[in-house]
Amino acid sequence: MKRELVAVAVLLLSFASAAAAQEKQPAAKPAPPPIEARVRKLWDAYKNKDKATLSAMLDGDFRQFEEGMSTFAAKKAQVNSVDEFDLLSYTLSDFNVKSVGPNAALVTYIAQYEGKSGGEVSKAKSAFGELWIRAGSEWKGLYMQETYVK
Repeated sequence: MKRELVAVAVLLLSFASAAAAQEKQPAAKPAPPPIEARVRKLWDAYKNKDKATLSAMLDGDFRQFEEGMSTFAAKKAQVNSVDEFDLLSYTLSDFNVKSVGPNAALVTYIAQYEGKSGGEVSKAKSAFGELWIRAGSEWKGLYMQETYVK
């Protein structure tokens, strides 16, 4: 009889600890959309002056604003800007992807890059904020804002 009571007690304790372990585990977060890879692909396309890929990755209503600009730039201006600026190298870091709806995400990150325009080489460190939307099965850039970091 004593063995049976010990066995029942051990069994009850194991059920209780298993239930407690299940309660302590936080709910799994859904995986963020694969937008970081899309952002990196966009930078590669810019560096390689691949206008077809750039155009395909930006929504038709794309807009951009950078420091020093007086108005928003549209998709066509962004795609054609590869003709005026040679992106020589870049490093992207500190990615944060935040879902803002079932088909939209806010992406922020830091970019350090070097480029050449008009024969002059320049370096920059900037914070980027971008809004990406799902168009069908693809994620496309809708808005981009660059702010220089001192």
